[in-house]
Amino acid sequence: MTKIAPTADAVETAVATERPQVDDAAMTIAASDADASLTRLIPLRKLKLHEDNVRRTDRTGEIEALAASIHAHGLLQNLAVVALGDDRYGVVAGGRRLAALKRLARDGRIAKDFEAPCLVLTAEQAREASLAENTQRTAMNVMDEVEAFAALVDAGAGVDDIARRFGATVRHVEQRLALARLSPKIRTGYRKGDLTLDVARAFCLASDHATQERVYAHFAKPLTQAHVVRHALSQGRIAASDRMALFVGVERYEAAGGRLVRDLFEDGVAFLEDGALVQRLAHEKLQAAIDGYLAEGWGWAEVRSGHHQAEGCVSERLQPTRRRPKPAEKRAIEAARADLARLETAVATAADDSPLWIERDAAEASLDALENALCVFDPTLIAHAGVVVSVDHDGRLHASRGLIKRTDFKALEKARTHAVGSGGNADDDAPRARDEDAPAARTRLPKTLACALTTARTIAIRTEIAQRPDVALALLVDVLAAQAARASLPGIAITARMTALTDAHYATPAESEDDTDDGDAAGGSLARRLATPVDALLLELAGLLAATLDFSHEDAAPADRRVQALGDEISAALDLDMRRFWNSDLDFWTRAPKAFTLAALETAPAIAALPDAERRALLARHATLKRADLAGVALETLGDAGWLPDLLVTPLAAGALALTEAAHAALDGAI
Repeated sequence: MTKIAPTADAVETAVATERPQVDDAAMTIAASDADASLTRLIPLRKLKLHEDNVRRTDRTGEIEALAASIHAHGLLQNLAVVALGDDRYGVVAGGRRLAALKRLARDGRIAKDFEAPCLVLTAEQAREASLAENTQRTAMNVMDEVEAFAALVDAGAGVDDIARRFGATVRHVEQRLALARLSPKIRTGYRKGDLTLDVARAFCLASDHATQERVYAHFAKPLTQAHVVRHALSQGRIAASDRMALFVGVERYEAAGGRLVRDLFEDGVAFLEDGALVQRLAHEKLQAAIDGYLAEGWGWAEVRSGHHQAEGCVSERLQPTRRRPKPAEKRAIEAARADLARLETAVATAADDSPLWIERDAAEASLDALENALCVFDPTLIAHAGVVVSVDHDGRLHASRGLIKRTDFKALEKARTHAVGSGGNADDDAPRARDEDAPAARTRLPKTLACALTTARTIAIRTEIAQRPDVALALLVDVLAAQAARASLPGIAITARMTALTDAHYATPAESEDDTDDGDAAGGSLARRLATPVDALLLELAGLLAATLDFSHEDAAPADRRVQALGDEISAALDLDMRRFWNSDLDFWTRAPKAFTLAALETAPAIAALPDAERRALLARHATLKRADLAGVALETLGDAGWLPDLLVTPLAAGALALTEAAHAALDGAI
């Protein structure tokens, strides 16, 4: 009986004999060492897979490859069959070859009445033949296939032709040819078992044999960790996924003469071979960004490769002024926000590869561009501040603007004081007035005074919210939703412990109950609360929630501004009037900076009503007073006028004011 060889042996046979492609009628029949009388040519239509054939797995990809090999090189092994009666035969060994032949006949690449060479067995021999074929076969060594493909290329065959003749993909052939270019020492090591196939593939990252052999000799054998070899071979190179490589861009790198090395065996893995070139191109790009910021008037600009901070800077930053948007700009921003909200809802249930994600990112970028266009820095102040330029993890340029070095802080404060004392703004195109989304620019108060003011507002918010279960419930749901999304809201801590801001204990409904049991949690038993009316529970909830709020801050850091913004939003919902809870006194005006006091006096109705020249002269005289004397003037002028500092002013709630269509048209026409 003829020993049946696997498809890989067909590759080896084809290389050894360099058989030309044959037509249907000239297919080769392998010699049989059995009696010639048992070998017959049987038409395909009379052949079927026998139930004693032990191979049951049908792999379509393998059948396609085998069909291509048979069509190119002929049928190198007979089929083993057993007679079924009615002039039909069952294939007990060679089921994959039968499937490949029928695929060729179906596709018209061989005749439908093609006669296949078959070895006819007895019923007793059938099952043993099928088992022997599938258990005694030995898979072709990968390096044998590699060298066979290389021999075909050396003989003049092309990659596409090899892939077609052996039913393989072009990528598979290219990978085998890459292995063929490995150092003979490494190929020999693979045959001996000193390294795995994955490790051999990793060595393909280096093109010269000397480098491959140097790294190979460095490691103990057997070598099984491909990533170790890949790391050793990539020294001096930069991964294409590295942030600096992403920042420079592969196209710019290759245009500058850089060589890109791709890993044929790992999708998406590539290296920029010339690390020095990447660094030079990145430096040029960063330097261009620095030059641009210096041209804008910033006092300094620096590059920080690992972080966005500069040494020797104070914690405070110079903040941009948000100018009032024109009506058309405001409508464009509102439309962009609505479009982004729509896309956010849509992508919540979209697949990861949905084009909606691209639309959502584009909408967000558009909104950011519209918002950023409204933010401008005072050109008289940026000369005392600077910019730190860096590259983030995604390879994008990041600029931290408005950083102030300690050596420049006093000069900046003088520039601010001069701007307030003169009653003007150095940038006429960027007035200090802001829309309702951003408070007006102001002179910053000392941290202790800002903390005292915001503490007073926190107590007022607590008092009001304890009587507003509707606002308390909405706030609680918002906090829980944020926590479910692993986020948090500034100034709110939903914990079992209440926050005390003053020496006087803030009483809550739970604390005023006389019937609280010692062992009850949260001030009362669950059974009692289950029997309590909903309205009473909501009122108790409001009191408990109020005691957790703390919107006090020093008005110095970005986090403080976020706390202030949330306090503003809650105050607007409560329609909080801080004049019921706070009035300026002599202590406040004495502690306030002169620039702050002068700016407050300028807003006093009695002074604002004066003619411009008289008002400026009066403010100039006030500016010459000592702080104590100026505090007395401020108390007399503003003490009973209901004046509030910006930190205590409740902004209008969203939607409180709206322009009609006629007003929009009139404003557009006036601009």
